[in-house]
Amino acid sequence: MGELKFPNNFTVDCGDFFGVGGEQDSLKSMFLVKAMDKLGYDVVTLGEREFNFGQQFLLNQFKTTKVDVVCANLVYADSKKPFVKPYVIRKVGTLKVAFFGLIGTDMKIRPFKGDPALTILDPTTTGKAMLADLRKKADIVVLLSHLGMSDSQKLTVDVPVDVMFFGHQPGLFRTLAKTQDVITVRGGERGQYIPEVHLVVEDRKITSFDGDVVQLDDKVPADEAMNAEVDKYQDELNQRFAKANEATAQTATAHTAQQIAGERYLGENNCRRCHEAEYQKWSTQKHAHAFQTLVTNQRDSTPECLPCHVVGMGSSGGFISKQSTPDLVNVQCESCHGMGTRHGSTDTVGPEVCQTCHTHQQDPNFQYDEMVQKIVHWE
Repeated sequence: MGELKFPNNFTVDCGDFFGVGGEQDSLKSMFLVKAMDKLGYDVVTLGEREFNFGQQFLLNQFKTTKVDVVCANLVYADSKKPFVKPYVIRKVGTLKVAFFGLIGTDMKIRPFKGDPALTILDPTTTGKAMLADLRKKADIVVLLSHLGMSDSQKLTVDVPVDVMFFGHQPGLFRTLAKTQDVITVRGGERGQYIPEVHLVVEDRKITSFDGDVVQLDDKVPADEAMNAEVDKYQDELNQRFAKANEATAQTATAHTAQQIAGERYLGENNCRRCHEAEYQKWSTQKHAHAFQTLVTNQRDSTPECLPCHVVGMGSSGGFISKQSTPDLVNVQCESCHGMGTRHGSTDTVGPEVCQTCHTHQQDPNFQYDEMVQKIVHWE
């Protein structure tokens, strides 16, 4: 994500804003495009992840938005016609600002049955031709690059646009920089930062620039209207999966029964038979009530949230849904000590076990040595 400030603002994105796959990610991607439209995004380019649900899904999401999608070197293999607009030109008073996008040739676009084949043309060759054309049509030329940092920096030599935003694992510059004569902008990942670029233009030329990289922390006031939209989406998503789980609970239970003879998770009551003292200590701690957190926040059927609040989700014999495997809710013994039918194979529990859920992204302040003292339940 990035922002250019003239008398009017332009908000742009350099791709990979779709999810990796699956029903939840497709629903999330649909919501994200609607949110981008409401937030006033102007122009975006495409990354490889935008094709994770097929070409038609991608194109349909932007049909009813005001967001322009650009990519100059992504074309249909047979006709060589561009997949989306190569560029757009936006006006600020009498000033014309051109935006075009490029995607790297090493990006792996996921093929879907029925989708026409696409070809990624050489970014440097395409960029040179595009820049020569746009210099005749616009005063300022902005490139949204989905080539990654290294290849994007190399591109500043051969395609000296005025401003370049980096996508595809771009990293973060906490201050704005200039590579060759190109103002280069890197905004990090996961929407945690917004780089702002302020351009001073005289006689249709950039005479100076400044800006800042804004961290979206607690100091930035939340948009209550957008928060309400997010909550509504999350509630509807949870309800959708809850209904799906109810519909398949009987089948899931039958499937679980078939696994009884094999390795599986046994649940806290089985562990309690031999470890009553440890069980009593554990039962007073937050891990023992982790699933209630999801229930309270209406996320108890949301696949994105569930794995760290239940036992063995995604593994054979693990949690399936609250309807079919109610004995595997919460962070239980087997969450840390391993599957019950493999009892004794896990001698110690170290930081790596905790950090599967307490990741830097989800729990940036997590300190193992400090936090492990809060869950002591052993002699």
